[in-house]
Amino acid sequence: MSRRRRGSKSNDFISQMPDDVLVVILSSLPIKEVVVTSCLSSRWRFLWRQVTRLNFEATPDFLLDYDSKWCEYMNQVNNVIHSYNHSIVHDFRIHFNVANYHRAVINEWLQYAVNKKVEFLELNLGDYDESGDYYFPSRLFDTQLNRRPAWNAMFVEILSLKKLVLKKVDVKEAILQEFLTNCPHLETIVIRFSYYLKHIRVGGRALNLKHFEIWSHCVVQSIYLSDFDLLSFTYKGPSIDLRLTNLPKLNEVDMYEGYVGCNPRNVFDQISSCSVSLQALSIKIHDDKNPMNSRNLDSFPMLPNVKKLRLVIGGRKSDCLLELASILNACPNLHTFEIKPVWTSPIISKGKARDATNPIEHLKLVKIMGYYGRKCDLELAKYLMNAAVALKKIVIDPFRYDSELSQTAANFILNEEVARFTTNDQIKSILRPGVELCILEDTH
Repeated sequence: MSRRRRGSKSNDFISQMPDDVLVVILSSLPIKEVVVTSCLSSRWRFLWRQVTRLNFEATPDFLLDYDSKWCEYMNQVNNVIHSYNHSIVHDFRIHFNVANYHRAVINEWLQYAVNKKVEFLELNLGDYDESGDYYFPSRLFDTQLNRRPAWNAMFVEILSLKKLVLKKVDVKEAILQEFLTNCPHLETIVIRFSYYLKHIRVGGRALNLKHFEIWSHCVVQSIYLSDFDLLSFTYKGPSIDLRLTNLPKLNEVDMYEGYVGCNPRNVFDQISSCSVSLQALSIKIHDDKNPMNSRNLDSFPMLPNVKKLRLVIGGRKSDCLLELASILNACPNLHTFEIKPVWTSPIISKGKARDATNPIEHLKLVKIMGYYGRKCDLELAKYLMNAAVALKKIVIDPFRYDSELSQTAANFILNEEVARFTTNDQIKSILRPGVELCILEDTH
């Protein structure tokens, strides 16, 4: 283990650390800050070159003025990779709003990462709609080993890659298949806002993929996942044709920001197919654009092993608690429950809901989002308090409110002091002995 040179007069704590510990600390910083440390002393001059995480995250001023800052950002990246002489880069991340006419430069950086045996590759190329989209290259080589793709492939085999994150990167379906075929150790894929992925097909026992996440505005039409040991699936976007087939280890499904559609039977049927393995479910059963749409929850599956449930539910109906009761009855081993109610009519079926709900024996933590003192908010809290016979803690977040609130309601929530006082007074009036109350503060 390399240590501080003998005779150094520095008594500060950091100077006494061994080099390998300092490298770990440097690895947690953006590369721009890491390189600056080379000016501290002769000891630090080349220390940054031992870092195997190259995180080129643009500062906020770069992201806001990306047209004029592009050359500066490009030079920063190029200067680092030309000075860097480590044989391996574990993490390589680019975060900048990049238009497609800079494609050649990004392609060079990608090729550099492949040559350096990258394990975690992230391209985050757009936080704002003004930025152009970057088309992922159709050919990747290993120039270091002088390897080229097979005659029937686009990519050389990337044996090192374990995690791939692509944001505002246009990926064609054929490119996705190339990653799945030629990256045998790939465990995580995250793709956000690609304009070419319409029909996603991922399957096969040979896959090592464990985590799959897709975000889409309106492009994706179907996702079929089958016959591999997937652990978690996340989808954010409009209603799609979803198929989950023979995924025996799938324990987490997150569709909290992905609407299940006016007829949710398709999604419920797919969730039912993994009901034995599923332990965490996040789902939205509400149409923001058409809140009057009715929902048939009769097909909501039994989920005997779900311990964590996050739910968006509501509409301009009076029987929302009855719908909630049917969902809670289907999760008998629930430990943690988070709900964002978006109903906008009075609750008149609370008695029927209480009668229809079985005691929830294992539920310890309840979190209610968007609570701002409506009568229906209080009725919801009271209902959950009565149903959760083993409740230990209730968390109220009065600030995560729905965008369609009336101006009066919005003004009420924006007055933090009034919102917190009213919420505290209401909940304490129904709080059982031994149940802890936590009201969150606005962090925005």
